[in-house]
Amino acid sequence: KKGKKGKGKKGPKDLTPDRTMDSLIKELVDKDILKLPPKVGINDYVGHYKNLDAIEQKALDPVVPEPSMAQIRQVVVEQLILPLGSLSVHQKAPYVNKALIYGPKGTGKTLLANSIARETGSNYIDLSARNLDPGTAGSGKIKYPDKKGANSAVMMLHIAFKVAKALAPSVMVLDEAEWTFLADKKKVKAQWPGEKPPSRFMKDFLKEAKFLKEQERILIVGLSNRPYLCEKGDLKKFSAFFKEFKLFLPLPDYASLQLLWRTLILRHGGSITDAFDLQTLSWICKTAGYTAGAIDQVVAKVLTQRRLQRLPVKPLLHNEFVPHLAKVDPVFKDEYDLFQAWTTKNNPQGKPEEKPKKEKAEKKPKKKK
Repeated sequence: KKGKKGKGKKGPKDLTPDRTMDSLIKELVDKDILKLPPKVGINDYVGHYKNLDAIEQKALDPVVPEPSMAQIRQVVVEQLILPLGSLSVHQKAPYVNKALIYGPKGTGKTLLANSIARETGSNYIDLSARNLDPGTAGSGKIKYPDKKGANSAVMMLHIAFKVAKALAPSVMVLDEAEWTFLADKKKVKAQWPGEKPPSRFMKDFLKEAKFLKEQERILIVGLSNRPYLCEKGDLKKFSAFFKEFKLFLPLPDYASLQLLWRTLILRHGGSITDAFDLQTLSWICKTAGYTAGAIDQVVAKVLTQRRLQRLPVKPLLHNEFVPHLAKVDPVFKDEYDLFQAWTTKNNPQGKPEEKPKKEKAEKKPKKKK
């Protein structure tokens, strides 16, 4: 009898054997899929450590406090940037090729994705559902609308992964990643503004991602501001795909808010004097639930060119920012509770370890009378 051949993972079939790499790259650039990310670095994610939480946490307390912005920055550097950017670290560090970064709008998800690509010198491939279907129903702006052929989603994914592997290191970004995995027709019909369902290429995307090898320096980064949109089967696929790495970006703490205000005002060309009350502004943002993105938006509105010219005569005061803060929506408690509940269920941290089961004592054999 002939021995059965061992079954191994076969790679995806090459759909473009007769095309040059230059032509594939040009197609992705023309379709605005292969992009140049903004000039940002990991240090642009500003924040302090939360020393008080570490001190006040009770010994053996199963509830772990939310990470500080400095801790998040450190985790991204150690687990995502270094293994992707350095070949020697990639060969020795734990292998992570899929990462989910989620949190409310304005907490820095896009900034972190851009900084990962910039710090590692990676190619930035945008496979977000909105980037592939940027228009409204009937606008004709959808990219790769066909089911088969050269203008299909299957072909686009094949080209994207082929280019990512050839030009590694590469970062493949799924902004609003929940849409890619959402197959619920009612939710899609009610909330999706595009021409076709956003999950139309999910099956082929999962198939391509399945064949990523450990030695390939490719990182798929999912960004989500509504991970709780996926439920039941959609949630199972969504959570399983990013099971290796899930990172929640919480609201900035009081110490980080003080540093944020100072840094953003200086970055926009302003200056701070002793009369500027950083503590009051930081406390307002802490209690109301403002994000770093909201603060940046307010600082940009206040520090106009005319206001910057008047700084030598009239220094900045904290009360100039308060009216503009009132016009920006904070993250309300109900919304934040949804993130915390989703984290507890799908990305548990600090759970007490299961106690080892006590071995049953061996029953002594009964003595025969």
